[in-house]
Amino acid sequence: MFVLDTSVISHASPKRRADASTFVAWLERNGAACWLSAITVAELSYGSAWLAHRHATRQSAELDRWLEGLAGRYRDRIIPVDEAVARRGGLLLARARANGTEIGMEDALIAASADLHCMAVLTTNLKHFEPTGVRCLDPFATPLPG
Repeated sequence: MFVLDTSVISHASPKRRADASTFVAWLERNGAACWLSAITVAELSYGSAWLAHRHATRQSAELDRWLEGLAGRYRDRIIPVDEAVARRGGLLLARARANGTEIGMEDALIAASADLHCMAVLTTNLKHFEPTGVRCLDPFATPLPG
């Protein structure tokens, strides 16, 4: 089972789908084993809002439509940020810093979501997740099962 980092699920967006056809096909076959963190939903929502702020309304609307469909498909597989995730996120943030790497709170919370649910993070940003000690894979560099 996997938690999809924002960097990975973004490859399934309409703008980038052609560049990641192998991953998108894998995701279509194995989507039931994949989860999202509420943090990813927030990051994608921020991206849409920032596009709107910059008057890129067509791109913002397209991202909003895609996010709405994504949230619908994953509705029962979106991991909330509750107290347990927040506490584990703080621990993982400290662990990364102790390992000499500063990571963002968003990545720490996504890693915590995976860690608490015994999942791996699928990400293209291994440098943000490896210092936490949570299992992580880059689906564009490592063959995935299924």
